[in-house]
Amino acid sequence: MTDDTLGTEPAPELAWTNDALLAVEAVVLDVPGVTDLYRGRTSVGNAVGSAVAAVRRLGSSEAAPRIAVDGTALRIVIGTDGAAPAPTVAHAVHDAVLAAARASGRQPTRIDVRVARIG
Repeated sequence: MTDDTLGTEPAPELAWTNDALLAVEAVVLDVPGVTDLYRGRTSVGNAVGSAVAAVRRLGSSEAAPRIAVDGTALRIVIGTDGAAPAPTVAHAVHDAVLAAARASGRQPTRIDVRVARIG
């Protein structure tokens, strides 16, 4: 019995570029009930890299993504309008982000959606 997958390596994980993150932000803001998108925070290990990237963007016309990348996890912080239950909106954001990530060839290991403000 042979295994056709032996000797093959998994496809490399695509890096999250600013353009890819900004595209995901647009998807988040299109979810019904989302009114705001706040800057997510990364773990301490990735905070240094984020700070360096922010310094590099100073003076640049490039928009800084508000979605934080922590390894292969995404951290998203939203505000909701209060019309729909916040957990329902957060689940919709998760599903929309997962679909957008997969459409761009990326597979996040975790998508953290936090509701910072309701209504």
